[in-house]
Amino acid sequence: MRDSNSLCFELDIVDYTSTLKHEYVNDKYPKLLEKYAASIVAVTYGPGIKYWENPAAGCLTFMEITDFNRGNEFLEFEDGESAIFINKNNYKEKFEEYLSDLDNKKWEKIAKKGREYALKNCSNDKGVESLVEIMDLLT
Repeated sequence: MRDSNSLCFELDIVDYTSTLKHEYVNDKYPKLLEKYAASIVAVTYGPGIKYWENPAAGCLTFMEITDFNRGNEFLEFEDGESAIFINKNNYKEKFEEYLSDLDNKKWEKIAKKGREYALKNCSNDKGVESLVEIMDLLT
């Protein structure tokens, strides 16, 4: 759902379309993401599933990472390597850097590394393995 307080939505360069307004609803969301070269994930209160979904779909992912949302505590993506980290102080310049040099191969390289990381480390299988490890510690 669109948060009207999100600064990103104030920019003309940001296209926001609810998944309910076209054919890509719910389980087809990854197919929608695959159609985009880049995406923005901005969750103020803590990283959610989109932090893994968007890079897994192959999008260059701009991730809001702040002390408040504790993104660095939960995520192991690397700024400029497997994602682009944004915050309220740098998001405009990060978007402008991307948009001013769309053909730069570094964007494709970052998106590819983000996809590889997400598919290898953020799958349901990895989640189950982690849960089993936690349960083993408790027994």
